[in-house]
Amino acid sequence: MEQARGKLMLASFLTLVASGIGFATRTAAGGPWEREFDLGGGDFGAILGAGFLGFGLMIFFGGILVEKFGYKKLLALAFVLHLASAVMLFAANPLFDGWRESDPENATKNVFNVLFWSAFLFSICQGLYEAVINPLIAQIYPENKTHYLNILHAGWPAGMIIGGLFAAGFIGENCWFVELPWQWALSSFAIVVVIYGVLILPEKLPETVGESSGNFGAVFSCFASIPFLVLIVLHALIGYMELGVDSWMTKLMENLLPNSVLILVYTSALMFVLRFFAGPIVHKVNPIGLLFGSSIIACLGLLWLGSPIQSVGMIFVAATFYSLGKAFLWPTMLGVAGERYPQSGSVAMGALGAAGMLCVGQIAGPRIGTQQGYEMSQNLQATATDTFERYADPDPVTSWGYEYRPLNAAKLNAANGTHLAEGEGVDPSGISDAKLIPEEEKEALVANADTDIPAVQASYLFGGRRALTLTAYVPAMMAVGFLGLMVYFKSIGGYKVITLGGGEKDHEATDDALEQPVPSEY
Repeated sequence: MEQARGKLMLASFLTLVASGIGFATRTAAGGPWEREFDLGGGDFGAILGAGFLGFGLMIFFGGILVEKFGYKKLLALAFVLHLASAVMLFAANPLFDGWRESDPENATKNVFNVLFWSAFLFSICQGLYEAVINPLIAQIYPENKTHYLNILHAGWPAGMIIGGLFAAGFIGENCWFVELPWQWALSSFAIVVVIYGVLILPEKLPETVGESSGNFGAVFSCFASIPFLVLIVLHALIGYMELGVDSWMTKLMENLLPNSVLILVYTSALMFVLRFFAGPIVHKVNPIGLLFGSSIIACLGLLWLGSPIQSVGMIFVAATFYSLGKAFLWPTMLGVAGERYPQSGSVAMGALGAAGMLCVGQIAGPRIGTQQGYEMSQNLQATATDTFERYADPDPVTSWGYEYRPLNAAKLNAANGTHLAEGEGVDPSGISDAKLIPEEEKEALVANADTDIPAVQASYLFGGRRALTLTAYVPAMMAVGFLGLMVYFKSIGGYKVITLGGGEKDHEATDDALEQPVPSEY
């Protein structure tokens, strides 16, 4: 029994490791994509958003499909599609080279579409995995569900640690060792996918709640509960804060850290330790109170990260504080869904996950990127008007209520790639060697590099900090919502764990057993 459960737990854990690797390496690909394909910040944000859009759609509809068709078929489908998304990454450069010859005006747009749909397909697989593994783990570990859900979701930061270190070592001009072709780095998740497939595809999986109960309609009963609808909104905000910030963390911290992906690796390591080893603590405390306290800490952490910190050490201290706030939010919310709505099986968990991922993909990723671009442009225009005119695109853009002239992606990337050392002159070779900057504009950029490049880098840093500060209102809203839920549960006699039979148990006193149908071999 324990061996079979352990094998399924490990395989489920690895699906999140693969997802985390893909996520971390993709967040570090902005620089290479800007250099090779002339993709701007808005394009990069849209690709990051695609990496969550399919996740949000599929984790909800996947929850319904899980209850209808079972765990095994969806895992097999995700396995195939995940590998297909890796193949698309290798096709991007050859296709771009061909388009640059045959259709140069649309070459960047076309390769953007390839990268967008590869990320979208990847996110579809993530959604299928989450739709399966959350209710699966809750079902095979009914005696301690909250604890094992926290362990399971330690796989996500574990993957980000692996992917982040790989990105730091091999992606981008500032990598530690040698810059590898970005497609090899971004497709490294496929190795873990193959391992998980070997582990889980031959295994027999238990029936879902919907399959075993014979009442498929009962799994949708959670949507008749107003507190559950509130949880959906709050989980959307959790997705915005946690994954939206993580999506942009590497780029927002450029020019502030020697290798900005390290901040993502560090916060992921903290999340891994907290989720993996602190599960028993989470299991014994009131989950709504934990979510309320975590929201306040996360809000303060984002405000700290967005402040004008100069010391690298203090940046990591602020990141530590922020990580303490966000670590338990996502898995604890899934635990609440399982404890309060066990009859809804994977649908309740899928609805929460869908809200979080759709919010990241359609709102957080693009909006944070727009805020960073707007604040950067406004700051540069105010502090260095002549530099702004040389670096800004001629036409304004309007996005998310902001209207501004964005900085040209190729020029910005060249300026950000220039190392500034105190007491040394600015090396303008990054500008003169840039292939995507028009030759007729290079002379003026090179001539003014000593004043322009420091000003551009300072404004870029200002924009990143402002984006983090503006995001702090999201966990503040979450704290208000969780406080309201605390008041609600107190008014009905306290937070209780509901069993499939309709009984109630105190959360602090229960062993979390929900009487889920578990085959004898588990």
